[in-house]
Amino acid sequence: MIQPNISQLGHSKSYEYKIIITTGLALFAMFFGAGNILFPLYLGANAGQHITLTALGFLITGVGVPFLGLVATSLFKGNCHEFFARLGRVPGFLLITFLMIIIGPLAAMPRTESTTFHTLSPYLPDFLNHNPTFSLIYCSIIFLLAYRETKVIDILGLFLSPIKIISFAALIIIGFIYAEPSLPTALSSTAAFRIALLNGYNTMDLLGAFFFCSVAFKSIEHATQTNIQLDTRRMTLQACIIGALLTSTIYLGFMSIAYHHASELQGLAEEQMISAISTAVLGKFGGLFVCISVSFACVATALALADVCTIYLHEEIFKKRIPKLACLTLVMLVTYLVSNLGFQGILNFSVPILHVVYPSLIVLCVLNILYKWKGLKPIKAPVFITAIIFIGLLYHKTILGWF
Repeated sequence: MIQPNISQLGHSKSYEYKIIITTGLALFAMFFGAGNILFPLYLGANAGQHITLTALGFLITGVGVPFLGLVATSLFKGNCHEFFARLGRVPGFLLITFLMIIIGPLAAMPRTESTTFHTLSPYLPDFLNHNPTFSLIYCSIIFLLAYRETKVIDILGLFLSPIKIISFAALIIIGFIYAEPSLPTALSSTAAFRIALLNGYNTMDLLGAFFFCSVAFKSIEHATQTNIQLDTRRMTLQACIIGALLTSTIYLGFMSIAYHHASELQGLAEEQMISAISTAVLGKFGGLFVCISVSFACVATALALADVCTIYLHEEIFKKRIPKLACLTLVMLVTYLVSNLGFQGILNFSVPILHVVYPSLIVLCVLNILYKWKGLKPIKAPVFITAIIFIGLLYHKTILGWF
């Protein structure tokens, strides 16, 4: 009987851990868009004595639910088309297209522009401190970078990730060192928990999880193709756990510093908070450094989304009958128009959509997991009924205040 080589086994394990950690860090980078900073800051600043319940509520929907999406999609080998096809070929295709539009030019991309504008606003000259003008320049930059198919996103990722982590870590650590007494809130514990749950929807991370899992699974599959002993599905799950833990840690850090510096954030809208707290904790120049890091992160996110949405339009919707340049132009035009609504304007129309889509997608994820694990087949009726129920709840005035 041939005995396994201990050194080879050790090397294989080391290689496996390296792939898992690298993919976990990549998932963290994908999920932790710059806009995601704003919601934990807002919640921390307004949590008062309910900070623990607020943190729990936000982590459930801001981290737990996207993690559920990653797990569910990983059971389909990261194939989002196969995942949604259980609803039917046409409904699945329409849902993927809808999600792609939401995380692209209809909500997520314009939000990166709005976040960048309000983050840099205290430092901008007067001629740029006007959202339509700033948005035109921002969208033009994204268009040119995407059109030239530059590798700027790789360069930004290589240099920005360490800078972003260092600047955010400095902000959190110094924020703790100079912590101030927290402010009480008039909200009940139930209201605080509910608001935190619903703010987790606003990250839109579940919508991206189905596509991010595909990227992670394919990356791990490619890295392990020469070693059939490695379990790709298990490694994807472990990478997802790493990404979820890192995201949770940063969320909790930002919630905590906002909680301990609530007096400086009172009366501010979400989009103004990162600039305000960075300046308050790190001073004018330190705050500017954080704001620039956030802005470059927004550009990198917008560029990645523009590329993904353009390819989807070009290949899946128009079947390459329309030039890729025309698709990119359409994506950026919609992004520009929506970005002029401002951060709150984007939230006003996207929040009702998310309050219907999120519960439906959660049901879809649970049923697909049960299908893979237990062979449970019902799916269309539960998902569609959930959507109908939440549409009804959303527009029923007696419960609109709760949902």
